[in-house]
Amino acid sequence: MFVFPLNPRELFDERRIQFLRWGIPRSVIERVERRVTDNWREGPAGWTYEWSQEATAAAADKRWLLASMLYAAARFPVVCTPLRHEALRKQVDCFMRASTSFPVRFERIAVRAAANGTARFPVHVYRPKREGHYPLVCLTGGVDTGKMELHRLALALALYGRFTVVAMDMPGTGETDLPLQSDCDAVYHTVLSQLGGTARKAIVGVSFGGHWAAKLALRGDVDAAINWGGPIGAARMDASHASRLPNGMTGIIANATRLPGMPDIAGTERLLQMFSLKNQGLLDRTDCAPLLAVNGDCDPYIPSGDVQVFSRYPSAQVWLLRGLGHCAAEASIRVVPGMLAWLRLAMHGDSVSSRFASKLAQCILPPRVRGTTIHAG
Repeated sequence: MFVFPLNPRELFDERRIQFLRWGIPRSVIERVERRVTDNWREGPAGWTYEWSQEATAAAADKRWLLASMLYAAARFPVVCTPLRHEALRKQVDCFMRASTSFPVRFERIAVRAAANGTARFPVHVYRPKREGHYPLVCLTGGVDTGKMELHRLALALALYGRFTVVAMDMPGTGETDLPLQSDCDAVYHTVLSQLGGTARKAIVGVSFGGHWAAKLALRGDVDAAINWGGPIGAARMDASHASRLPNGMTGIIANATRLPGMPDIAGTERLLQMFSLKNQGLLDRTDCAPLLAVNGDCDPYIPSGDVQVFSRYPSAQVWLLRGLGHCAAEASIRVVPGMLAWLRLAMHGDSVSSRFASKLAQCILPPRVRGTTIHAG
């Protein structure tokens, strides 16, 4: 894995809201931002070093969950330096210490990947405290956000959605040793099969993770899916532009696929073609499993056409949110309740309470682009 050009000022500007959503106080983010001058330096003024200083202080106070999120920021956006590998190790340790106080039944277990019978990686399982048979939801992040950073969303799904939640790192990231490849849907299928049994199954994919949610829905491999800002390859993207995406995104993706360095234009074109669901023939289908596609229409990475394409399917809903960026992150506090209500309706079945909750949650959604649809259920 390799480092690549990345301006820490731009990274803070883009990800500040994301770090706040993880539970990192604004004052801590501002304090670290004042000290960081280089993204890859492994000492003072370096990104990982300065975040790790804050994490160490939080751990000393036994604020384990905060320390875990600070180590998550320290290893961001790619675990490609010695200090970042150490931050990941410490993040896991702090997270597991914090897990004893989670308001759910929590378990860390290893699964064996379908793509390679010798590859094993850990997943985190969240179950409501009350015993019962709950639908299974696989929750997965993208190329730079892992399962532990999605902790708050996992809790919401378990506590308010009444789901068993399996949170996992996307292949090529976090604690998975598998590279990101076009057939990684097999990995998700394995996780769902091993842990879901005969229960109804769904997947919620955030950012690039939404690619796999959409793919499994198009293949009919799940009972419901949420694609929250995933690349689809329905709309043509210029390889020259994609080879220099802002905020180091091209380098982040290249690391996940285990390329030896930054791809040139031809290499970028190969990546675009590899992950295009249009090229794989999946967009030619007449319908899909119940699918919710959500994103902002000002996303610098994902064309709006990658969301709007799902309007053609009777079982899909499209929430293209006006004036918002990648994953509509600026308004996630208004978007997540709607997604949660939609998934409850899809997985638990129609009821007066579920329908009412769905309508209520949709009332607080940000404005949608004209022509995109939203339904009560």
